[in-house]
Amino acid sequence: MTRTVDALAGLDILTARDLMSPVCGTLGAGASLREVVERFLTGPSRHLIVVDDDGRCLGVLGPRHVAQAHRFDIRGDGEIPVEDLGYAPWIALDPDDDVRTCAQALVEYDLDAIPVLDPERRVLGLVTAHDIARATANLPEPRRPRWKE
Repeated sequence: MTRTVDALAGLDILTARDLMSPVCGTLGAGASLREVVERFLTGPSRHLIVVDDDGRCLGVLGPRHVAQAHRFDIRGDGEIPVEDLGYAPWIALDPDDDVRTCAQALVEYDLDAIPVLDPERRVLGLVTAHDIARATANLPEPRRPRWKE
């Protein structure tokens, strides 16, 4: 058990800057649900950053937003604006936030991804639950698990 605790202590030095993944897609605040769906279907990204005209982050959209969009898209035409999909512009990370702060924010706000922003609210990257799991998985493995003995 102490080996695991010691290994996990190494996570404390990681910051949002160390954990974050690059942003694969952005779209403007005037985009529609139809555009979001097209981007998810044709691009590599699992999350899209919504930006204003100056490139400042307004929030993050993920598959969960698309899945819940039927509640807002009464006509079923996909033309509702992304601003109606419920992204949270006030939730963001600083590049120097530690791994615990990143994990707590994901859990507290029940999110899949949180943008890492510079002081001008421009996106530097995204921290996802997958990024935190990947950092944890990269820890040194104990020599041999007990169950193999």
